[in-house]
Amino acid sequence: MAAVAVVALFAASPAAAAPPLPGEIVHTETVRMSDQSAITVSFTRWPIRALESLDFTFEPTGGIAGRTGLVTTVAPNGDRRGLKGIFLQRRGDSIVLPRHPRARQVWGLDVVAMPEEGTWRFEFAVEGPGGTSTGVLPIQAIAPPGPPLPLSWTIALAPWAPVALLLIGGWRRGRRIRQSARPTWSG
Repeated sequence: MAAVAVVALFAASPAAAAPPLPGEIVHTETVRMSDQSAITVSFTRWPIRALESLDFTFEPTGGIAGRTGLVTTVAPNGDRRGLKGIFLQRRGDSIVLPRHPRARQVWGLDVVAMPEEGTWRFEFAVEGPGGTSTGVLPIQAIAPPGPPLPLSWTIALAPWAPVALLLIGGWRRGRRIRQSARPTWSG
């Protein structure tokens, strides 16, 4: 009976691979490719802030069927492996674009954050039956939300300072006791 209830629950719930709601996409950019086609890049947050998670979707003209998409993310400091993290597959410095988990009809990166502020470059290469086309999209990431990270960490860790002092005091006291104790043979 419980199995039937679980199956009914999953059948009644919305699909996990449902396309993003129209309200999730807040900004789009169109990138002109070298073969005069285009790729539409969509963002779930705008403006982009460093260290703030967002989703990207990439939709080339004509769809993704029979094509492979690569993106090289160039950080403001020139690092060509700018976005680091767990990606399904890399080819050199480029990320092989997977299907977006909630919008399977497009490529996408799910819950990614730009680690630093500045001008990022997304260099695209779309490989298809007609050859490879390339394009570049500059993206400005502004300052991260909230106070600077050192201040945030200081405030977050301040309540633990008394605990650290108690642990250090206990360790020193125990060490003093251990050093003053004479080993004896009880055999």
